[in-house]
Amino acid sequence: MAAARLIGLWRMVSLWQRKRSTRRALRDLTDTELLDIGVSRADARKEVAKSFFWD
Repeated sequence: MAAARLIGLWRMVSLWQRKRSTRRALRDLTDTELLDIGVSRADARKEVAKSFFWD
């Protein structure tokens, strides 16, 4: 039971870390790179501003 909780906690922390990492990568893209993926600078700023543990 405790092992399952630890695994769940680990997965949640891992997800938060991935979100944080991908949002930082999005922050560092150039305007041209954002255009390539169909994201405006304003949309990127909005996404980057989100807390890592909320969607």
